[in-house]
Amino acid sequence: MLKGRNHALWLVGGVSALAIATPAFAQAQSQQAPAAASESGSGLADIVVTAQKREQNLQAVPIAISAIPEAKVAQLGIKDAQDITGLAPNVTISVPANSMVAGVISIRGIPSGAVESLSLDQANGLYVDGVYIARSGAASLDVSDIERVEVLRGPQGTLFGRNTTGGAISFITRDPSKTFRGSVEAGAGNYGQWNARGSIDPGEIMGISSTFSYSHSQHFGYVDNILQPSRLKDPGARQQDAFRAALKADIGGTGSIKYIFDYSNVRGNSYSFQLINASDGSAMPPVQVDGLSVPMIAQAPVTRYLSEATFTNPACAALAAPTHTYRDKVCFNSDNGARDQIWGHNLQIQNDFGGFKIKSTTGYRIWHSDNYGSDMDGLGQIQGPLFTSSSVLNGMPLSTLQYIYPTGGTAAYLASQPVPTTTRDLFTTQDFRKQKQFSEEVEVSGDTDHLDWVVGGFYFYEKGSEYNPQNSGYVLDTNAAVFTSATFGGLAPLLQAGNPARYRLVVTNSLVNYLTNAESVAVYGQGTYYVDGRDGKLSLTGGLRYTWDNKSIILFQNGPAPLTTPDSAHANFQRLTWNAMARYAFTHDISVYARAASGYRSGGFNPSDTPPLTAFKPEKLTSFELGLKSELLNRHLRFNLAGYFNKYKDLAVTVPVPASSTGGAFNTHIVNAGSVDYAGVEVEGQAILTDNFSIDGNFGYVDVDYKKFNTYVTTLPGAPAIDAASITHASYTSKYTANVALNAQFPIGNDGAKLIARVGYTYLSPQYSFVNVLSAPYSDMIQSDPQHLVDAQIVLDKVSLGGIKAQVKFWAKNLTNEHNLVRAIDFGQLGYAGGYYGEPRTYGATVGFNF
Repeated sequence: MLKGRNHALWLVGGVSALAIATPAFAQAQSQQAPAAASESGSGLADIVVTAQKREQNLQAVPIAISAIPEAKVAQLGIKDAQDITGLAPNVTISVPANSMVAGVISIRGIPSGAVESLSLDQANGLYVDGVYIARSGAASLDVSDIERVEVLRGPQGTLFGRNTTGGAISFITRDPSKTFRGSVEAGAGNYGQWNARGSIDPGEIMGISSTFSYSHSQHFGYVDNILQPSRLKDPGARQQDAFRAALKADIGGTGSIKYIFDYSNVRGNSYSFQLINASDGSAMPPVQVDGLSVPMIAQAPVTRYLSEATFTNPACAALAAPTHTYRDKVCFNSDNGARDQIWGHNLQIQNDFGGFKIKSTTGYRIWHSDNYGSDMDGLGQIQGPLFTSSSVLNGMPLSTLQYIYPTGGTAAYLASQPVPTTTRDLFTTQDFRKQKQFSEEVEVSGDTDHLDWVVGGFYFYEKGSEYNPQNSGYVLDTNAAVFTSATFGGLAPLLQAGNPARYRLVVTNSLVNYLTNAESVAVYGQGTYYVDGRDGKLSLTGGLRYTWDNKSIILFQNGPAPLTTPDSAHANFQRLTWNAMARYAFTHDISVYARAASGYRSGGFNPSDTPPLTAFKPEKLTSFELGLKSELLNRHLRFNLAGYFNKYKDLAVTVPVPASSTGGAFNTHIVNAGSVDYAGVEVEGQAILTDNFSIDGNFGYVDVDYKKFNTYVTTLPGAPAIDAASITHASYTSKYTANVALNAQFPIGNDGAKLIARVGYTYLSPQYSFVNVLSAPYSDMIQSDPQHLVDAQIVLDKVSLGGIKAQVKFWAKNLTNEHNLVRAIDFGQLGYAGGYYGEPRTYGATVGFNF
């Protein structure tokens, strides 16, 4: 922890020095234009983004935005949202749990749902070519056509709509080329990695340009499941095939129509879950909350049961002890197999009518996610005593039973009967989800000498289903729960002393099964007024968006038995969100901005609720931001700074449901816990050091201050409501994030060939997976490790082979082979907790050809 803090403080000091120096540079830069730098090729290149529904230089956009251009996307091998971690300040994406693709996206301390529940909308928008992706697991993009990635931080409620309270991540793929071009690439690496990609643009044929891309990638698992001989079925193993096709035709010289199809098929095995903590049944000390002593939830005596149980595979016994130390071997009775399939259709029609432009974006997407079985304890199958009410007295001493049954043969019969046993995992689950969505957005935009404007309408419809069986075991201390004086009076001590199996497993098979629908309609408008014309210093921006949401759910089962009658519910939500910005340009290269905006995240339903279902409320956010954007030293230094303060109301958090509320099963619940303040700073910089060397980096800091956190639904029924804000943490949020990379580039010969090298370092401070110990007793103990990740690439690029350009790339991730706990699950009253570790060191090489 201290080491990580020192790294963060070192970076804070560096960016603070740059911030102090910036105003002085502003005085010296005057009004010089960047033409000389860009023409000579010695300055930083412009980055064009579309964050405000029109093309702009990134430095002219008065919001906090990071852009990753095509060359960097290719160099770093970015395929989907998980690869963005570290490349933008205050942005992290966790590894998936029980899934191949669905991680938790967190921007400025605001995470998406920890569970990919179809009834909970995301807090951070995810877009692919302008189409909103409602589910983070439905956006795999393993093809070679990403043109750039834009990461917008802060609420984007006017132009990007609801569910962007933290920000938005937008993937933009390239247009088809009108001339013939193509590329192929193949690579291999450790852990059995190999991949192949190909892309072809036939050129314009009968007025239609097209591009077709295909990719395959696969690797073995990163942890050895000793119960599974195939390395392709070890935890973390993955195979993916992806196909993309795009067609584009010009219309009348001023318009175009473009259709994009994408398909991904991801198979493999979810990441390894490792047992980290387990209870022996001893009471945990009460928690002190603002002078109140609050009792902790009682936990099942798991370690007592394990110490007396028999492991089906003796080798698994050596892996039974909970530990925070990374294990490279586990016992998974289930192979954790999973498959995600994604289909996407995108139709874009646009035309320039002179005084205004019209653009229509139509999207239709399907996501099928099948988790065939996840072993959530890593112990293999365990044989131990089974609790049933009819066998509770089996095996008791005859002398004791004769006090209960003084006549007849009942006492002798019960004394001769063994305690029944069960052979099973502590916890296994399956999950089958289907989701499809349709969206339509129409925007009309225009500009004059003093005004840019856009108005539009948006429609969204989503339908989904989830079928989630769970098989869990709750360890019962029968001496404490059954053989008590309240039940057996003075015989209780004798029964406890003669108990042949004190710790027994209560087996629960439960199911969550529901259908959900969502519909959203919105209208919006935004304009930017240039007070002294486009070349003036001051511009003012204002925008409004009104959203109507309708949610419905049909619940068939949320426990051991189906509901007698399916429960259904629906709710309507609506909200006006707004955006106001002012930008002042001191020079062509230095500007400051101020921004105030609101955000809105739609409400929904808890499938884990006991009928009748009730909706949780929408989240509401108000954000204030100040920023500086600058290019200095003849455009050899780019330095951007942002500071923000957010006020959040009705924050929805995911907390474990106490086992007594779920019949011994594990479940989570979404609650409107209270209000939160967020404050933070973000710094991004890039500098050309010499003709051959450059450096880039970023730093993010966020402080999350809970003002109110109601616990009335996070503790046992009947417990009094208290305000636990003082002991509550932000989940899936790193207080500090940082990244720095040194880049080198050397020309080779006279044919344009280059040697390119990069070494990058990313720091993420620890994260909590749950908000406090009242709902998750092990929350503080399973905090993630600080991450210090080093990656490197060496590329020999644009080597001429006749009319073909060749490329050879060597790459490595996590060079120091850090084994970091990155995500955890606390099973609450079930009595144990575990987590997922990040990927170990991986490396490889690829060879590609462009023609």
